[in-house]
Amino acid sequence: MYVINPERFIMKYKLMAVDMDGTLLNDRDEITPRTEKAIKALVDKGVVFTLCTGRPVQGVKRYINQLGLDCPVITYNGAVVVHGKTGEILFSQNMDTAEARRVYNMAKEKNAMFIVWSQNKLYASELSEKTAFYENITSTKASLLENFEDLLLAGITKMLWYESPEILDGYIEELKRQSFEKTTFTKSREYFLEFFSNKTSKAVAMSKLGEYYNISAQEMIAAGDQTNDLSMIQYAGLGVAMGNAVESVKAVAGYITDTNINEGVAKFIEQILLKQ
Repeated sequence: MYVINPERFIMKYKLMAVDMDGTLLNDRDEITPRTEKAIKALVDKGVVFTLCTGRPVQGVKRYINQLGLDCPVITYNGAVVVHGKTGEILFSQNMDTAEARRVYNMAKEKNAMFIVWSQNKLYASELSEKTAFYENITSTKASLLENFEDLLLAGITKMLWYESPEILDGYIEELKRQSFEKTTFTKSREYFLEFFSNKTSKAVAMSKLGEYYNISAQEMIAAGDQTNDLSMIQYAGLGVAMGNAVESVKAVAGYITDTNINEGVAKFIEQILLKQ
């Protein structure tokens, strides 16, 4: 691990937002006892610790309970900010209807496996092993997608294509050449390509938390590993990249910690924040 900007540690940080997959969780989707202890010690010092993930709230509920969090959490890559204990929605933003339809049509043309989230419900283009894996991650049972237009009317929170990393990389290059003006697309895992409104991001959602707590961006820390974490890592006063992060995330981070498997979040909290 190494520090890029040592002077940043002079700041008294008041909020830490952490990505989950590839960051907070180990390779068994667990928060280790050491990490749990470090987080609870940080909260005891008065720092707000929250989750910032592409998952829906039901996909993070057990972690909220494990950590005893009593605060808003960022879900759906920033499209929904919801209080983890009360369920109160602080912010939500659906995809643009016309561009969501374009994403759907492109997935159909490519015969790509895709997921749609609408009204906190999960719909899949197929019910397969891929779907079962995604259901397990999100703690949500999928329904077979039968009428996309009905979901458009209800409002679509986000969409996801699920393919091999190599195939997705090719799709990304093609998507960059398309004229999407109201939609952001980014990887959340190497085999997940997510689509959501460009009116939101993890950074936008963090700004909503700032308004809620009256905390400035400079008083915030964000930690992550994938390209969908870039916005919040650049937004926060201190961005922390995991040792397993993609190079674009490491390039903009103020601090690089150990990998998620080696409890990098716990080590950062112990070595930096608990010593403040």
